[in-house]
Amino acid sequence: MAGLLDLGRDELEDRLREFDRAVALLYPHRSFRLVLVGGGAMVLLGCLARSTADLDALQVPPELITLMGKYDINSRVSAYLDHFAYNLEDRLVPLNLGTTAVECYAASLEDVVASKLHSDRETDAHDIRRSEVLEVLDWERLAAVATDMKGSMMNERRYSQFLYNYEEYRKELGPCDT
Repeated sequence: MAGLLDLGRDELEDRLREFDRAVALLYPHRSFRLVLVGGGAMVLLGCLARSTADLDALQVPPELITLMGKYDINSRVSAYLDHFAYNLEDRLVPLNLGTTAVECYAASLEDVVASKLHSDRETDAHDIRRSEVLEVLDWERLAAVATDMKGSMMNERRYSQFLYNYEEYRKELGPCDT
């Protein structure tokens, strides 16, 4: 399965269900949890109408890492943990896929947008400017996430850069402030 491209929402959901079945066979009577982030999470949340090549999982059970690769689930996102607010858990969205061995959650849209404000990738900049994302983005919640990011940064310089990116994004696309 690895290497397939153009996974839309239905394909991503099917992929997670297939992964769940494989995990259930390998680890009967155990349960795991995946926290999905990035463009794939935005697609699964119904906020982004494009396909993706993989899913990014932030908090990965170590025993599942090898198997995840076979289902196009990227486990290397942990290196970017400081791109997410320390209290990300408070805003997780259950995906309700009917899985039995792996509970699947997505980071909130606002948490994903905040993480993409760290990126220099053109795809990330484009994703957070798409009309379907802007239509459902909760700007107040994004402001709270931006504030919470301070507790997650490795150093003040990185937080200052994030804050600059956030403020520019809000000026460009956000609501008019009174």
